[in-house]
Amino acid sequence: MKGMILSVLLVAVVAVSEARSGRHMRYVTEGKCPTITNKQDFDPVPYLGKWYEIERFDIIFQRGMDCVEAIYSDLGDGVVEVHNVARTAGGNFTEIVGTATVLEPGVLYVKFQGYIPAEYHVLDTDYESFSAVYNCLQLGPERFEYAWILSRSHTLEQETYDHARQVFANNGIDISVFHSTYQGEDCPYVL
Repeated sequence: MKGMILSVLLVAVVAVSEARSGRHMRYVTEGKCPTITNKQDFDPVPYLGKWYEIERFDIIFQRGMDCVEAIYSDLGDGVVEVHNVARTAGGNFTEIVGTATVLEPGVLYVKFQGYIPAEYHVLDTDYESFSAVYNCLQLGPERFEYAWILSRSHTLEQETYDHARQVFANNGIDISVFHSTYQGEDCPYVL
């Protein structure tokens, strides 16, 4: 536990230092994490499979990445494998594999080796076209926000896209911070 607390503090210090030095780190802002509503009838089984990232908040560990996809697979005993793949700013393929378990309706506890475990809040999903996922960590006056709009395909129909963004807005989350994730024919999808 002490090691995890130290890791959180180290990440916070580095992120706040970068944010204050003028680097573009929009996921670190002053203010309180909003009170959010998770999808109360969330079912992890239809959530399994491949998702493409349509938009996200700027996140240090995803800086410069495009062609981002996440694949969720059932490992049994309530554990889901989370396999994220992307193309880096340098054009290389990168991937990371972790696990997730459902903590409560709409809340996944996600762990990747070398990273601090986090609660990913599924605010809404229809399982077939979109998912709205959010995380916020409060450390003193700063909050660290992470958000993703995911799709089962490389694009979202406008109505579904608008709905996904509205889910965030309805939860008091600033949707102006989102930026699009490139998903094109030249993406090196391997899964």
